[in-house]
Amino acid sequence: MKKKMILALFLITNIVAMAFNFSVAPTRFELNLDKINTNEIVLINNTSDPMRLESFLEAPEGYEKYNLNDNIKLYPKMVAIKPGGKQLVRFRVKPSKNMVDGEYKSYIVFKEVPLKLKDKKTKGKLDVQIKMITEVGISVYGSYGNIILDATANNMKISYNRKTSGLKVNLDTFSKGNSSVKLSQKIEVLNSSGKVIDKFESQLGRTARNGMKKMDNTIKIPNLSGKKVRITVENQDGKKIIQKTSNTL
Repeated sequence: MKKKMILALFLITNIVAMAFNFSVAPTRFELNLDKINTNEIVLINNTSDPMRLESFLEAPEGYEKYNLNDNIKLYPKMVAIKPGGKQLVRFRVKPSKNMVDGEYKSYIVFKEVPLKLKDKKTKGKLDVQIKMITEVGISVYGSYGNIILDATANNMKISYNRKTSGLKVNLDTFSKGNSSVKLSQKIEVLNSSGKVIDKFESQLGRTARNGMKKMDNTIKIPNLSGKKVRITVENQDGKKIIQKTSNTL
């Protein structure tokens, strides 16, 4: 039986992320913090006007004590990009001596610096120009020392929107280790006799670094009405976390 890969409706990783006025690539970094890392980010001006961007660091929720804000050095922090042009930004990650084992995470945020716009007078009236300001954050994950991946899940719910062909999965996850766990889902479509007639796979998301996190994911699979689906959630090592068969959709 042919196996199909389904893309999530939200972010498609490992490609250039289009973000209105400018693009950023890559959209995520996963680093080994046992050594010093130097990496590059490409910024692309998608407009026909010159652009200035500033960069700064933010600590994600749940990583207040385990972020890399003090370990990352960005250069340059302010860049100017010509219309349709590109600019490289580099960042260096140096581990701290007092780091404990586990996963760390920070956001590198790029934000447009508004340029001064001249007001235009049109037939005696003031024409005020309004420009949308774009802000994009990319994730930097770092693993230090002994990484413990230990996640469970429960309360899985499966629903299907016949109008949009959206198959939605909700579940509660709980991480007992020191790192988030990447989850994927294998979807088997069953006919009225319980026979597998089609298969799909997609990424589900990441658990919290430690503790509980509610997760939901919607993917588009047409023609599921009158059928059942069996969904198996696995961690990044292929270990089954939870499995459930839906009622007739």
